[in-house]
Amino acid sequence: MTLALTLTRYLSRLFALRIVAVLVAMSALVELVEMLDAMRRLLGPEAHLANVLTFSALRLPLAFEQLFLLAVLVGGALAFRALATNGEIAVLRAAGLSPYRLALVLLPLTLVLGAVNTAVVDRVAPAAEAAFARWWDTVSPDDDDDDDAHGALWLRNGDDIVSVGEVDDTGTHAWRVTIYSRDAEGHVRRRIAAAEAAWRDGAWRLADATVSAIGGDAETAQRHAALDWPGGPKPQRMLDVAHPTERLSAADSRAVLAGERPGGGSVAHYQTLIHKSHRAPFLPALMLLLAMPAAIGGGRLGTLRGISASLACGFGFLIFDGFMLAVAETAAMPAGLAAWSAPLLFLLIGASLVLHAEE
Repeated sequence: MTLALTLTRYLSRLFALRIVAVLVAMSALVELVEMLDAMRRLLGPEAHLANVLTFSALRLPLAFEQLFLLAVLVGGALAFRALATNGEIAVLRAAGLSPYRLALVLLPLTLVLGAVNTAVVDRVAPAAEAAFARWWDTVSPDDDDDDDAHGALWLRNGDDIVSVGEVDDTGTHAWRVTIYSRDAEGHVRRRIAAAEAAWRDGAWRLADATVSAIGGDAETAQRHAALDWPGGPKPQRMLDVAHPTERLSAADSRAVLAGERPGGGSVAHYQTLIHKSHRAPFLPALMLLLAMPAAIGGGRLGTLRGISASLACGFGFLIFDGFMLAVAETAAMPAGLAAWSAPLLFLLIGASLVLHAEE
């Protein structure tokens, strides 16, 4: 038991140090590139050091989320190669430690990596992206490049479809608001068009509103100087839609699908986000499995073959997985099937490579 615990600690530290080093190096490079691209706005007329620090702090979790699996792959391959180069893989095999038992030894590290990846994908990255979107609007100048960003906002609020022309920075005032109410079959039966909406005393109040009944023999319209909007989204939710992001937690995605919070994306988009969160704990283990071929063979040729096989499998997974997620976003394939197809396929590929190496 003591020997197994010592081996687990040694290998976990060996792999963890390389994974962290690769992650920090790649994240720093990505941060530098993004900062250079945004330097015009960060160093505008009213720029100061706080803008640069805030940019780095809010973008860093997004870089981690994008690069974490790649860092596990590269760091794992480097660790396996170091074990093979130092002859430690040969000693472990002579002691009866097969690749599958080696995977069990690395199980504690794999669980930690899975927990970190889940936290980043499902919690940290969505929160950081939302905070960055709101902060970026405060430092981004209104130039010609952003003209397309000021179109109408579309969101689903329960069974209603809502169009909002403009929202203020607090989310408590909106202009050019149109609410389309639907029946149980999804047909639009009523339209409310208001010049302004204001959040007062915990509820929305519409001003200069026109209520039109749709679907009868003739469309009827009634004008109201003021009208309550019961069930309207809270100001924070209005701000979330006004500053759309690609990332959302699984819980928030389920809330959007259930109509409990507004959302501006498609059903397929939120279903894909849910499955991405569900599979996040397992992907670091898959990347370590794909990194195992780096420990195969000796000499320069063996090293080249092992590293090449690991990187080819890892990059192949990342590319194919990205393609399948894009397919899921378009609803061309069920989100569950698309999100899990790449991990399952490359699990079989990785296991077959390890089995072939044993033979």
